[in-house]
Amino acid sequence: MRQEPGTIRLEVDEQDFGTICVCALRYSMGRQTYMPTLVRDFIRPLLPKICGKSLQVMISDCEEQARCGNYGHPDIDKPGWIEWHRELLAEKERRGHEQY
Repeated sequence: MRQEPGTIRLEVDEQDFGTICVCALRYSMGRQTYMPTLVRDFIRPLLPKICGKSLQVMISDCEEQARCGNYGHPDIDKPGWIEWHRELLAEKERRGHEQY
C-alpha cells in the first residue's frame, strides 16, 4: 500500500484506539489551552471508527464534566465541549441501537 509523504499509518485494535481517544479527551478536559480543540479535531473525523463502548464513555465523561462544571473557561472552553457532546450524541443516534 502506498503511503503519502508526511503521513503515518497505524494499525490499532478498535478497542485500544477508542481507549486511547478516551484518555486523550480526559487529559484535555478542563484545560484552558489549545489541547481540547486539538484532541477533538483529531478524533472528530474518526468517530465512526470508535467502538460503541468508547463512544458511550466519552458521552458519560462529557455529562460528568457538565455536572462538575469543569469544562474550563465558561466563555472560551465550555461552548466547544457542549458542541462536542452534541456531536457524540449524534454519532450514537446515527448508529441506532448498537450494543457494545
